[in-house]
Amino acid sequence: MIHLYGLVQQLEELPDVPGVGGAPLERRRIEGFELVVSQSKKELQEVSEKAVLTHATVVEELMGRSRAVLPARFGRAFTGEKELSDAVRTKAAGLESGLTRVRGCVEFGLRVLAREARRENSQPLSGREYMRARLAEATERDRLSEELHEPLTRLSRTSTRFGGAGAELLQAAYLVPEENAVAFREYLRGLETAYPRLALICTGPWPPYTFADEGEDPRERSA
Repeated sequence: MIHLYGLVQQLEELPDVPGVGGAPLERRRIEGFELVVSQSKKELQEVSEKAVLTHATVVEELMGRSRAVLPARFGRAFTGEKELSDAVRTKAAGLESGLTRVRGCVEFGLRVLAREARRENSQPLSGREYMRARLAEATERDRLSEELHEPLTRLSRTSTRFGGAGAELLQAAYLVPEENAVAFREYLRGLETAYPRLALICTGPWPPYTFADEGEDPRERSA
C-alpha cells in the first residue's frame, strides 16, 4: 500500500520523521507533480490515534519545508504505483489549481458562539409576537455574522462558511497568506474586545485541508 501525505512544491528536503506505521517517507514525481508518500506491505487495518497524528505530523513538517502543500486527508492510500499514477493523471487540472490556490497560505478555523440573552419578567408572547421576535433575532444574527466574517475575508485568499446551529453565530475556515497571518490574529483579538458577549474560538495556523480536496475551489461548495 502507498500512503499519500500530499503534493508539494519546492520541497527543500524530506522531514526526518517516520511515516504511518514507521515507514520511511519517499518522493514520487508523477505528471509533473511531486508527491510525498510512504509504503507498507499491507493495508492499514484500523484507524488509530497514533496513525492519524503521525500523518498530521508529516504534513505539518512538509509545510515548514515547502512553498506549497496540498495535503491529503488521512487514509488516502493506493494499492500500487499504477493506481496512484492514474489518480494523479485523472485529477491533474484540479490538483494544479489547488496547488496554485494554497501556495504560501495557511488555514485558520473560526467558531463564534453567541451567549443567549434571557428574558426576565417578560409577558407571555402571542404566536404572532413570538414569530416576529424570532425573525428579528435571526435577522440580527445574520447581520452580526456578516459583520464579523467580511473583514476577515479581506485578509484571506479565500474562505468558506459552514452551517451553524443553536448558539453558533459563525463557523468558517480562512485561507490566509502567510504575510497576513499576524494581522489576521490581531484583528481577531480586536473582535474579542469589541464583542465581549461573544465567544470567539480560533484554531490554526493549519495546513490547508479545507481548501485541498481534489483541488476543488471551496467557493463552489454549498454551505
